Amino acid sequence: MSRDYWDTVAADYDGSVLSVFDHDVENGIQRRVDELADRGARAADLGCGVGKFTPMLSACFGHVEACDLSPRCLERARVRCQGVGNVRFHQFDFTSEPAPFEPVAFAFCVNVLLMPSLDDRMRAWRLVANQVAQGGHLLLVVPAHESILFQSYLAVSDGLNAGLGCEQAVEEAVVGAGSAREKQLGVHALDGRPTKHYLADELRALLCEHHFDVLELAKFEYELTNDGGVVDRFWDWLAVGRRR
Repeated sequence: MSRDYWDTVAADYDGSVLSVFDHDVENGIQRRVDELADRGARAADLGCGVGKFTPMLSACFGHVEACDLSPRCLERARVRCQGVGNVRFHQFDFTSEPAPFEPVAFAFCVNVLLMPSLDDRMRAWRLVANQVAQGGHLLLVVPAHESILFQSYLAVSDGLNAGLGCEQAVEEAVVGAGSAREKQLGVHALDGRPTKHYLADELRALLCEHHFDVLELAKFEYELTNDGGVVDRFWDWLAVGRRR
């Protein structure tokens, strides 16, 4: 997703993006950050967007490096963090530019590693991993491939229950554009944009490949009411790792 896209989204972020911050009704992320908080340490908000989580991180760590691809998102993040003296903002592209700060004790990266391009995604993974100091921690949230597959199963089941034949039920359950190859690799449309989704075992393997011990891998669940008044349930993966 390009800088221009996120600059456009920044104007109506709440209306355009399903916010993990706003759906964390059980404060699961706050609880995990509190467990790893260290006022004597540095943290990074990698892909901070409009800065919804940045004040929370600034209260838990001595200094926060907040960075994003979009200048307009960063403008909104700076406004949100007015009066907070321990946050420094950076604008750069994770897929092509080096980070302008040294590795930190805690990195926070929520729904950022979503690039449909494998090459771009590998570059971004390396940057995120390398910004965590040895012995430091990473809290990562990414969309779940299993959630998409489960939603497809439910859609087929609903079609069959409504009296459709198998072929028609499957056809009507297929959501979004994209080739079979893309979907096999976990790239599905999200808010109309091709977006990488991860299998749990895939995410665990990637963290291990990037020298993290996986301390936790859990569902971050959402409930949304669709236009028909039906509650849809789906989830992201939330992972906590420690850099070896």
